Amino acid sequence: MKVKSVGVLLGLSASAVLIGGCGHSDNGSANTNKGAGFINSFQIISSAPAFGGATPAGAAGPYQVITAVVHGELDPNNPLNAGIVNIKNAPVGSDGYVAYATDVVILRPQSASTAKRVLFYDVVNRGSKIGDASFVGGGALDTGAAPTSSFPSLLRNNYTVLWSGWQGDVPLTGNSTLAGAGLLGTSFPVATNKDGTPMTALSREEFIPDYAGGPATTIPLTYAPANLNDKTSVTFTARQSWLTAYGSIPGGVQTYTAPSVSVPTWSYISTPNNVYEGNYSVTFTPPTTVPGPNGSSVAPDAGTIYSFVYMAAAPTVDGIGFAALRDLVSFLRYDATDAQGVANPLNDLKSAPCAAASCSQNTNFDVAIGEGISQSGRFMKDFLYQGFNVDKNGKIVFDGMFPIISAARRTWTNAAFAQPGRWSKQHEDHFMPGFQFPFTYATLTDPVSGATDGLLKQCSATNTCPKIMQLDGAFEWWGGAASLVVTDGRGNDIQLPPNVRYYLVPGTQHGGGSGVTTGNFVVPAAGSLCQLPGSPVEETPVERALIPALVNWVANGTQPPASQYPTVAAGTLVAPTQTATGFPSLTNVFVPSGPAGTPVQLQLTFNGEYNQLFVTDYSNAVPVVNTAQQYTILVPKVDANGNETAGVLVPDVSVPLATYTGWNYRGSGHAVGDGCISNGAAIPLAVNAAAQAGGTDSRATLTTLYGASRSKYQAAVSAAADALVSQGYLLQADADNVFVANAASISPTLLPLP
Repeated sequence: MKVKSVGVLLGLSASAVLIGGCGHSDNGSANTNKGAGFINSFQIISSAPAFGGATPAGAAGPYQVITAVVHGELDPNNPLNAGIVNIKNAPVGSDGYVAYATDVVILRPQSASTAKRVLFYDVVNRGSKIGDASFVGGGALDTGAAPTSSFPSLLRNNYTVLWSGWQGDVPLTGNSTLAGAGLLGTSFPVATNKDGTPMTALSREEFIPDYAGGPATTIPLTYAPANLNDKTSVTFTARQSWLTAYGSIPGGVQTYTAPSVSVPTWSYISTPNNVYEGNYSVTFTPPTTVPGPNGSSVAPDAGTIYSFVYMAAAPTVDGIGFAALRDLVSFLRYDATDAQGVANPLNDLKSAPCAAASCSQNTNFDVAIGEGISQSGRFMKDFLYQGFNVDKNGKIVFDGMFPIISAARRTWTNAAFAQPGRWSKQHEDHFMPGFQFPFTYATLTDPVSGATDGLLKQCSATNTCPKIMQLDGAFEWWGGAASLVVTDGRGNDIQLPPNVRYYLVPGTQHGGGSGVTTGNFVVPAAGSLCQLPGSPVEETPVERALIPALVNWVANGTQPPASQYPTVAAGTLVAPTQTATGFPSLTNVFVPSGPAGTPVQLQLTFNGEYNQLFVTDYSNAVPVVNTAQQYTILVPKVDANGNETAGVLVPDVSVPLATYTGWNYRGSGHAVGDGCISNGAAIPLAVNAAAQAGGTDSRATLTTLYGASRSKYQAAVSAAADALVSQGYLLQADADNVFVANAASISPTLLPLP
């Protein structure tokens, strides 16, 4: 949580801000086991029937929604907290502990008799309960509609669902709006030097107008400038790309020293209403020209990359977010009361039916699953890698983990002057910490850097490794080096540990789409952000099927569906070139566009751009890239229609109306040709041979595939969905209500026959 100035920061008393004003009732003996950390107060703000009292479809009974603020404390000298950057520079109370607070929401069965002893923790994404729509369904947790019978909600399984704040730059909300749209935030202390003066260091902000949104010439700063009058320590540059040969194919290497120009005209301004950032911004005048494609000079545009390096002050101790999660889940699972003697709100689950064949009455639940999507999945992997899956008593925190669309990345969280919301992509935020070895779960020696490490290394030492499922889409392979989860840095297959399963859902952009319905795609007009329509391919239904499989794997040892991903050995994992992938030439094709399916000429040049990765030193604000130490990034091979062939092929892809990719290119006026944020693409298949006339398209037509018949297409979708159900990759409800239902909307302009 950022405040207005360094002076105000230094004037805060962490213990007063975080602890004062919290009333407590004496409901039992206080938990006095402080150890590495403890919950001083679990302060319930509201407790009400969920969904206005309606019972979710398929659930054994109604649910209750609880909002709370957790007031926790950490021992800065305990070995379990030793890895938290700057914790020894945080203010401490009279007991020598560091205080913090986080928002919490619990969605639980009202009665233990209708509950299952499973805790499902959904990591919030920039404060939002992102898994709510994907896995819970319905409306707002307090007053919205309950999940319906057409949605396979986790609540049908009678799980308890938990959310909590963890991100240091999302401020504490602290009220009952958390049950609705309120963001779950934190109040973390600010680190200072031992003499009480502000900690300062160079910090780097990146700004791309069409990615950041808001004013095109204003850069919000995460941290306050150390000196508003200091311009000598600032380096301000602009460029169109990180590629050294931008505009060529191939485009050279991505490095921080790629061609750029300085931005001389700028100033600091006060912006006290920033949400995720601090209370200062930089306003600037763009340079006249920037280095453009093939050595040219061009006017800066909406895709120009601005890098602002300045002397910042007063970092929050963001690594507390990991310990706060560890201690919250441990408290809810194992402790009867908080330090004030207030009862744990899940104590009655001791009497709930067991999730496993047998269970201990000494804990409130048998199974704890940690799941996160995108940033949240990267956080979950960092939590594991940095050794936080063991609590102060040596007990496991999460028995199962499900990082979703995290690729080979972690986060930029546990660092001085961290920016947890950043994540590396081909164009945007490319040089951001959290995207370096180790990339995979097994401990191995990196053939590129020579280091030896693995995501499971620390939990293996404490015997607290969970069972893990990781699921990525196609974008994660092009934009997040997901191949490094299943290969070494030189492009050789590696074996995943027995407690890990890995799944690719082909054809998806980051997070997947809303599904293929009519099949009518619109080719973007010139000047649009992306050159191609986005990919609508669904991946969330696969995630919904895998969650109960993960619970059953943890609780009963039942083997989950097998991993599904491309491999070098099978010939399905290849270099990111047109020749190696087999991607068809689309330099002159006509594709149906709009509701009428009007043939539109498309002249697509496949440039093979992906998120390159090198051994990079992030110890200072300006990264040092060793271009002599490059990681081999591989991508899935495609078929003659341009669709990927390995992984969990949902009906959108296995019964295609288009070529679906995990990449898309920026359009003119937006740093043309570089990767288009986290978008995939849909490149429609022509209706028939006549519609291909005037171009050269080697892909099949819709008439060839389905005889121009909607019923034939719909039958193929239904068969593909049923096959995934039988294999465990899809729930029947999603087969029927997502894929089969979507296919019923297929446009007669594409398939004119019944």
